[in-house]
Amino acid sequence: MDNNKYNILVVDDEKDNTKIVTTILKSVGYRTRSASDGLTTLRLVRDEQFDLILLDIMMPMLNGIETCKYLKEDSLTSSIPVIFLTASDDAQTLTKAYSVGGSDYIKKPFLKEELLARVHSRLTLRDYEKNLEYKVQERTKEIADTQIQLMYALGGIAEGHSKETHLHVMRVAEFTYRLAKLIDMDEEEAQRLKNASTLHDIGKLGVSNYLLHKKDLLNEQEFREIKKHAILGAKMLKHSQLPLFKSAAIVCEQHHDKWDGTGYPRGLKGRNIHIYGRIVAIADVYDALSFRRSYKDSWSQLEVLDFMRDMSGKHFDPTLIDVFFEHIDEFLSIHNTSMEQIQKNDKSSKKMTNTKKILDWLLKER
Repeated sequence: MDNNKYNILVVDDEKDNTKIVTTILKSVGYRTRSASDGLTTLRLVRDEQFDLILLDIMMPMLNGIETCKYLKEDSLTSSIPVIFLTASDDAQTLTKAYSVGGSDYIKKPFLKEELLARVHSRLTLRDYEKNLEYKVQERTKEIADTQIQLMYALGGIAEGHSKETHLHVMRVAEFTYRLAKLIDMDEEEAQRLKNASTLHDIGKLGVSNYLLHKKDLLNEQEFREIKKHAILGAKMLKHSQLPLFKSAAIVCEQHHDKWDGTGYPRGLKGRNIHIYGRIVAIADVYDALSFRRSYKDSWSQLEVLDFMRDMSGKHFDPTLIDVFFEHIDEFLSIHNTSMEQIQKNDKSSKKMTNTKKILDWLLKER
């Protein structure tokens, strides 16, 4: 074991004791720092990383047990193992030492070999724990990544089993994330909503392919069948306790509700619609109108944006629509990037949107 990689803090109000301990530790390559009281210890651990603390119990002002208690209550220092150094063999004192988070104790006076053996043992265990924690984190991330990939795949399948609709799922996720961040949603929640949005139409798995691919307009009965997908999707996901799927259930059920209360399936109105549903509603409609689908051709961006603005306060949350238009260049960038991908496989697709033309149009509209 390379002892030089370990940094050990030795805390004792007796300078001779500190010198003895640090000399022993340095003799086998450990790096050391020292402190003579609890307050100095708490300051040092804020500025420097330590792998182990050797802590005297009997100290003035802030004794070792009180110092250890503070260390263990702070998330930044709680994982640092503490070995108490004590001349006491009082059972009550040692019980308190363990109760505040001490890992071990060494009774003074001690042999050099005993000190080094206890230190080596504790550092070896710390390395094992850190390695295990890293492996758990890696495995957890791997599982989470797999779940997300599955969500994107299921979202594409639900939309209609085609590359065209798979790209719709990907774009809605990007539009959703961008709008969430623009309203200052924190990164963790915005990422969760982005991934949850991929399942916004998962309920379409319960709708016949004939209706999903029908090129003609749906009649009233067919449209009633299609609308069932919102409730079906929520039912598929509502029993999961995972935050990701809970968010997806909200999105499924509420992204077709409208600000003025005329949407479905619940007819929710205004802020009674969850913010997730209001964000994904904008992302979904913007994308659905901007790109070709089996039952419709794409609209021009001027037509789409005219519609989006007209639906402010009707279909869409007006505050979110204002943010959408204030940062329209970011959404047009996502639109154009996807259009480039489509053009590589379809030479007949329309040209990319001229962002400058759109921005000029917006300035005139204002």
